[in-house]
Amino acid sequence: MPSTSSSNAYRQHPSIPTPLQPHLLLSSATCGPSPGYDIEELSTEFLHYIDFSCFVDEVCLSTIRRQNAETKAPTPFAIPSRVNPVLPPDDFPKLTTLDVIPPHLSQAVDDLINQLNRSTRLRVLDIPSIDCNLINPSKVAILFSGGIDCTVLTYLAHRNIPLEEPIDLLNVAFENPRKLQGQDTEHAKHKNSGKPEQPRRPVYKVPDRMSGLEELQELRRLCPDRQWNFVEIDVPYAESQAARPTIEALMFPSNTVMDLSLAMALFFASRGVGQVRRQKDNEPEPYISPARVILSGLGADELLGGYSRHRTAFTHGWKALVDELQLEIDRIPTRNLGRDDRIISSHGKETRYPFLSLSVVNFLASLPVHFKLDPRLETGMGDKMLLRLAARKLGLMEASQRKKRAMQFGSYSARMHGEKKGDVPLE
Repeated sequence: MPSTSSSNAYRQHPSIPTPLQPHLLLSSATCGPSPGYDIEELSTEFLHYIDFSCFVDEVCLSTIRRQNAETKAPTPFAIPSRVNPVLPPDDFPKLTTLDVIPPHLSQAVDDLINQLNRSTRLRVLDIPSIDCNLINPSKVAILFSGGIDCTVLTYLAHRNIPLEEPIDLLNVAFENPRKLQGQDTEHAKHKNSGKPEQPRRPVYKVPDRMSGLEELQELRRLCPDRQWNFVEIDVPYAESQAARPTIEALMFPSNTVMDLSLAMALFFASRGVGQVRRQKDNEPEPYISPARVILSGLGADELLGGYSRHRTAFTHGWKALVDELQLEIDRIPTRNLGRDDRIISSHGKETRYPFLSLSVVNFLASLPVHFKLDPRLETGMGDKMLLRLAARKLGLMEASQRKKRAMQFGSYSARMHGEKKGDVPLE
């Protein structure tokens, strides 16, 4: 797990604490942007250790490489496998439908299902019972938008969790003034046109809420004996802004506009305070998810080519796409994991990532790029093509064709005050 430390205590050539700053802070959390510390995330390229026998008068922070520096021989599970560089032939055929798995992908689809099922099983088994006042509390919750990644994990979790245990589906929606203003503008235009008035969309009927509810119905059809707690987590604007200083401190040293949008969504989703409806048309009941283990679909887009930047890379050819996928694997720890862990663990909960099991990562890295995705096909088919075929085989027909939507845009946690780009530092 990425951790943080005082940057005075860790450099390329680490130094001991000084008289001016005699403290060394190592933490998997953060103290926020404090003037007393210059916090940075430790690189996951190495294993870091402290030799306390030399702590007083010489360098005491050191690193160990994850593989032999001289031979560079790969050590199993020390580092992820490199992405397979094999490129498709020029006449490689295009997939025409998700309903039929082509022969050359049949084994890969089965292997992906088996790998993900095993990875999910290991992450939901033997979770300790929860001491709370609920009769049958959920032990596992899932960050659930109704997208293909989280839905596949949800279905596989269902396969591996006793039927008598409920599963919480955490679905978050934000009151976003900018979005509401846009809806008011469109409503006024429609009204002035002389056409019959259309009702305004409810504040929390965000894209992820709608797709989540649609996918809930598919899960109920496929798994009718499971109690699915679809937790509607509605976040008023005032509440999100009141929590912003806390969230910024937790996510630090991550500090961009995109970091805040994602951290905001993760903070409230993982807190699990919302409401559930026992049946579709029932009145909502207040609910707080007791689950201490949360599953996340992070890694699917990076490993299987789900982002628009993968299509952009493909404009320069298959080789450029392979390079982009390798970059995705290399930067996941620093781009996502540290920030997300600090946010979610602040609620006393642990996130587990079935797609990022090293066995799954190494399996997907070993496949030729054209087995995993095909940017020649339209969105919703060519992106994460292998996962879409696997979802279809599992019976998840709706999920298999759902298009990618980033969490911050699907929940409306992004751009509450304007159109700043995601990589802009917070002011």
